[in-house]
Amino acid sequence: MPLIYILELLLAGAVAGFGAGYLGIGGGAILTPVCLILYPALGVTTPDLVKIIFGTNMFLVTAFSISAALRHHRNSRVDWRTVAIMSPIAVFGSITGSWAASVASPVMLKKAFAVLLIVSSLLIILKGSTKPAGPRQGGPILSGKFLLILGFVTGFLGSFLGIGGGIVMIPALILLFALPVAVVAGTSSSIIIFIGIASTLSYMWYGQGMQFTLPGWSTGYVWWSAAIPLMLGGIPAATLGACLNAKTHSRVLQRIFGAFLLALALRILLS
Repeated sequence: MPLIYILELLLAGAVAGFGAGYLGIGGGAILTPVCLILYPALGVTTPDLVKIIFGTNMFLVTAFSISAALRHHRNSRVDWRTVAIMSPIAVFGSITGSWAASVASPVMLKKAFAVLLIVSSLLIILKGSTKPAGPRQGGPILSGKFLLILGFVTGFLGSFLGIGGGIVMIPALILLFALPVAVVAGTSSSIIIFIGIASTLSYMWYGQGMQFTLPGWSTGYVWWSAAIPLMLGGIPAATLGACLNAKTHSRVLQRIFGAFLLALALRILLS
């Protein structure tokens, strides 16, 4: 692999890793548009290009989220009760989502998902939740039992779209469950670890029968030649992002969450 491409992968990994640590989004949403350009330049022209990107993304999302979650935990910015409730069902959703991605085209679902993101991002920017819910703050719209539904939806979409699931979780946790913005990124990163592990193994499994169309040095739909430099660039950046998250005021963080989701939704809708 030419040195220039290795450097580009390191840089892309760093940007995605920082987003994973700072915003709790996993990083897949940042990696996908970059890899759609870089992978063909590296000679990957198979019809399974998108599946290779998604499978590799899920491995990277796992690595980035572990790095970010460890730092968020040290900063006491993880709601472990929410993690414990959502993670098991999110794993089931991620296995289902990776299977669906292996047999279906995600185009229409992406468009509908983008519209949902636009609405959610605007609500976060205009309203959001920067304080713990309570009698004076109005409390959550949905009770904790609905976290199971959110867990499945997060796991399914995170795996199906190769994004990790943070951009599904974050608006729901803020708007519907009134989770304080200060702990949203850490909680999201911790749940994404479980989604990422299940999704990575699933993409490896579903891609086994397609080896003749896949690039060299890959396991199923996970392409190690790109995954390693992306991971090396992203892990330290994820830790840095988590550190900066702890130093950002909740109201500012809320606006950043909303603006990022809005920009991402518009890109998905127009692409």
